[in-house]
Amino acid sequence: MGGVILTQNKTKPMLDYTLDELSDFTRKEEEMVRGLMPDTRMHAEPSERSIQNILAYSKALSVRKSERLQHIRLVLN
Repeated sequence: MGGVILTQNKTKPMLDYTLDELSDFTRKEEEMVRGLMPDTRMHAEPSERSIQNILAYSKALSVRKSERLQHIRLVLN
C-alpha cells in the first residue's frame, strides 16, 4: 500500500495510492458490483401470460365521466 501524507491542515492523514493500486481497487469494485447486481445491459421481456393479462384488463376497464364524482372506474367481467 501507499504511504501516508498529511493534508494541509495537518490534522487528518490522507492515504497516497499509486495508479496500479487504484486500478486494482476499481477492477475489484466492478467485480463485486457485477456479482451483486444483474447486468443492466440485458433486456428482459414480459412473458406472454403477462401481456395477455394486461390486454384483458385493458378490455375490461371502463372509465366513465360523472357529474358528481369526476370519473367512475369499473372493471367489467
